[in-house]
Amino acid sequence: MNGTLPSRSNDSSSTITKYEKSSCLFCNDWFDSQTFTEHLIHCGQVLEQCPNTCKVFLPRLRMRAHLKECPHAKYRSSSCENLDEMAEQRIQTLENDINTLRNVLNEEIRQRLHLITDLGNVRKQNQLQDEMSHSVQESLKHLQNRLNEENTQRCYEVEQCQQDFRYCHDIVQTLKTELQHEIDDLEKHINRVSLEAARHQNLLNDNILQLEDTVLAHERNNRDKFIELENYLQTFNDDIKSKLHVNADYNAKYATLGLEIKSMKHIVCETEERCDKLEALFTEIDRNLHHTMQLVADMENYLSTQQRLTSIVNTRGHLIWHIKDFSKKLDESKKYDTILHSAMFSNKPYGYALRLDIYLNGKGNWKGRNMLACLNVLPGEYDALLTWPCRLQANILIRDQRYASQSESDDYIKLVNVRKKSDDYIQTNQFFYIPHKILTQAQYLKNDSIYVEVRILKTQ
Repeated sequence: MNGTLPSRSNDSSSTITKYEKSSCLFCNDWFDSQTFTEHLIHCGQVLEQCPNTCKVFLPRLRMRAHLKECPHAKYRSSSCENLDEMAEQRIQTLENDINTLRNVLNEEIRQRLHLITDLGNVRKQNQLQDEMSHSVQESLKHLQNRLNEENTQRCYEVEQCQQDFRYCHDIVQTLKTELQHEIDDLEKHINRVSLEAARHQNLLNDNILQLEDTVLAHERNNRDKFIELENYLQTFNDDIKSKLHVNADYNAKYATLGLEIKSMKHIVCETEERCDKLEALFTEIDRNLHHTMQLVADMENYLSTQQRLTSIVNTRGHLIWHIKDFSKKLDESKKYDTILHSAMFSNKPYGYALRLDIYLNGKGNWKGRNMLACLNVLPGEYDALLTWPCRLQANILIRDQRYASQSESDDYIKLVNVRKKSDDYIQTNQFFYIPHKILTQAQYLKNDSIYVEVRILKTQ
């Protein structure tokens, strides 16, 4: 064959060259590997020797014409006829054999092509498997290195956490000791304040009693004097009227007595004003006394709060507060501006210390028509370990007491945002209000008590 059109396939072990087309040496035409052999058998440009022994080589296409003109054909015409018949039979037989061989060869070629194709696919699969195995090994090595690094990092973090825990434990012990000292000092201060408050209360009670006795005595004396004076003036007036026509001097005395009567009335008015002032002073003293008692109660509550800070029981971010004697506490709030404090709770274990404060009669512009409340973040034991600024979101519910099932109840819900910059920052109270006309509805106020529920939603 004169030339080929090769194609190459690269493998990791060898290189295979496949010949897809070949050119004929006689006619220079191109044929694929399946039809090339058949073309060689029938190609008209193949050189063949003349059968008349003239020793001439001619292409197959010109052989018939040559046989008619060949000079040796005259001598062999008679003998060659038989030979031609035999040759034709033999040629026919040979062609049949050649066709059979051609078919067998074509079948073998097809089988070989299938085998070559399957072998190429197998080699590609082996190559892909090798690449996958290599990539898997690389991934396993990378994962092993990552695992070793992760184990090293975890060991370091565990050691660091242990050191932090020991450090925090020491800090907590120190804080507990300092807190105990502060609690002792506060107890002493509260005892002193209680003694002073009791002494001042006794003094106030004594002064109030003395003032009441003095006011009552003055009122009795002024009333008796006023009655005597009226009787005397009435008598004197009658006497003057009876003696007016006798002596004109009585007119001047009558005018003088009129002036004295006006003076006495002025004194009585001043006495009444003083009584009003004393009554207002008594009310103010009563209010201050109540505020002093509330201050003592707040100090005791603060002491108990400090004692509970180290062990807050409610750490689920959920509080239900039962406020009893609502009417009485509302009246006290109207009269003394009292504040109700809920129990301490936390949004999570070792979380922020929280408390709900309520003004039943409101405050400022909201006073008299609404209940005002705020959710406060108080100084806690674990503030140094928490994230600041603090951002919390909570639902405040006034529970519906008509139904036992919460799915059927119609609770009044308020969404509240609580923010505090740092653990030592003084929080500005973020109030929310609930109108009294809602609180006093039958579904919320029952047996003179309400239920207030706090649910911490999430940390922002």
